[in-house]
Amino acid sequence: MTTAAYYSWHNDGRPVTPAQPIRDVVVRLKSAFPRAAHLFSWYADEAHYQADMPQDHTPFSATGWPLANPYPYVFATDAAHRPDLGVDGHTLFAHWIGEARAGRMPWLKYMIWQARIYDVRNGWREQSSSGHYGHIHLSARTDHRATTLGSWSLLPEGSDMNEPQAAQLKAVHDTVIYEIRNWTAADLQASGRIEAAVTALKSVVEALADIIRAGGGDVDSAAILTGVETRLEAMEARQLAAIRDTVADGFEGGAGAVRGGR
Repeated sequence: MTTAAYYSWHNDGRPVTPAQPIRDVVVRLKSAFPRAAHLFSWYADEAHYQADMPQDHTPFSATGWPLANPYPYVFATDAAHRPDLGVDGHTLFAHWIGEARAGRMPWLKYMIWQARIYDVRNGWREQSSSGHYGHIHLSARTDHRATTLGSWSLLPEGSDMNEPQAAQLKAVHDTVIYEIRNWTAADLQASGRIEAAVTALKSVVEALADIIRAGGGDVDSAAILTGVETRLEAMEARQLAAIRDTVADGFEGGAGAVRGGR
């Protein structure tokens, strides 16, 4: 049965403000896993909001601890388990539970993963729960509403790739960057390779992603992939601009007129 708190919140315009540690977790997950960025949020689905016992995903939670949930703050988020997008819940959870038990996540109240709950209130011992196979649930303590993550690393530090995998990644990266830097507008225009070039860019990023997934999808690899994607996008933009200029030079007004929008 939907609670009175839900209707009051709904009539108030449905405000949602993430507690600082929840905001930081979401922002850092989006940055670390750009291909899965759309999956990370401090908003919940309607079923959570209309539950007869609203919990930490809602800004009017009845389960806030150790203080009552301050309206309209949200103290929970989910970290998706999407190995196909580079996000491995097993790797994240192993890091987080170790950090929580070591006292380096003072803002954390509990986590749920693979039908097991780990709660600060019982010393982070494993207990049976339900569900949560497709994501890791994190709930924060209400007495840490303004606590930032600071310099704490959300992801395991260091590379999980072995040396051959790291060498393979570097070889693919260096070869591709060298090749596409030598593509010119004239080459592309003359051979009709524009679509092929764009397709090649996409396949390169996917190849790099495959290598990274094989190596564990760690933070260093994710940063490399993000950097390569950025460089490829910039290169593509430069090439398309050069192609437009080359084509424009063959018509009245030249490239300057085309660039000027005339």
